[in-house]
Amino acid sequence: MATKREYTWKDMEDAIGQDFSDGKIHWGVEPLEWTSIRRFCEPIEMDCPLYFSDEVARQHGYQGIPCPLSMVQSVAASPIWKPGDPTRWPVPERNFRAQTEPEPVSRPMPAPKTAAGFVTDIEKEYLQPVYLGDRLGRRGNKLISVLVRETSVGKGAFYVSESQIVNQREEVVALFRSGMYRFNPYPKEQRPSREEVPGRPSAPKERVIPPARASDVDWSKQRYYEDVKVGDEVPAVTMHLTVQRLVIEAGANRDFSPHHHNTESTQAEGIPEMFMNNGFVQAMWERTYQEYIGLDGVVKKVGPFRMRIFNTVGDSIVTRGVVKGKRQETGENLVELEIWSESSRGTSVGPGPVLVTLPSKPPRR
Repeated sequence: MATKREYTWKDMEDAIGQDFSDGKIHWGVEPLEWTSIRRFCEPIEMDCPLYFSDEVARQHGYQGIPCPLSMVQSVAASPIWKPGDPTRWPVPERNFRAQTEPEPVSRPMPAPKTAAGFVTDIEKEYLQPVYLGDRLGRRGNKLISVLVRETSVGKGAFYVSESQIVNQREEVVALFRSGMYRFNPYPKEQRPSREEVPGRPSAPKERVIPPARASDVDWSKQRYYEDVKVGDEVPAVTMHLTVQRLVIEAGANRDFSPHHHNTESTQAEGIPEMFMNNGFVQAMWERTYQEYIGLDGVVKKVGPFRMRIFNTVGDSIVTRGVVKGKRQETGENLVELEIWSESSRGTSVGPGPVLVTLPSKPPRR
């Protein structure tokens, strides 16, 4: 009887460039609704009028209320249960985790067995807006890169895969590249200190975190390409991570991993506390750059950026940025921002690029 092959990380590296999908579109739970947008914006206190007023959105060149960019992925998320399915909670185990419908893969990647994992890297390229009533799906699962690495939580590898997000007309609205770290956790008694992990920097100096604030942006004022200089700061946005806030945001972006609401489950994998999910990270960045670019600014690409340390419950996270460059190309006013998030323990996410366009200043009359 043939034995099942045990893969190594070398097998995974040799598979770079292959698409492991079934070629089908795996559709999201339901079409985009305004209620979902409001619930998504609520925990990050994002008051951009584009997401709340059809009239304002149309005045600024949209066909109606668009989907927040950081929400696109969750609109394409597969359901956990639908009519006709068997129960997804067949046992009374306290920490049992119901799984969503199968991911769009026809065969598993040739990776060694690992016991844990979490999202590490995000990159999105936005090709066209998504509007109320659109239904999104995900297609493709192409392996882009593999990096074997030992970290403070275990030994494993970082890998990045690419998918397309399509609408009901099968038009590609976004390209999504996601990085994962899959690993086998150290036994608790063998977990190294921060300084013992190869390549891990020493503990950072204390950071000063500005107070949290509700949005105080005057959306009637637009920032223009001519107003921007290299080195300009992107105003900081601070958020306090409470259990309630993590749960509300996890529900809004449909990421129900226990890492984001269950301390016991998270600590079992060597992670100190429940932590912010990647949808929350993207939304936090979106509020920061959207407040900077105004209603007529357009985001073309976000990332790549990496989650460096966990943003855990009880942390205060500040997201800020700086203008790294500007250029006019193919009739567009391109501005490259560099955005990052930090806590009192150091930089937690990024830095990473955000490419936007800004309008030209109207001529004086």
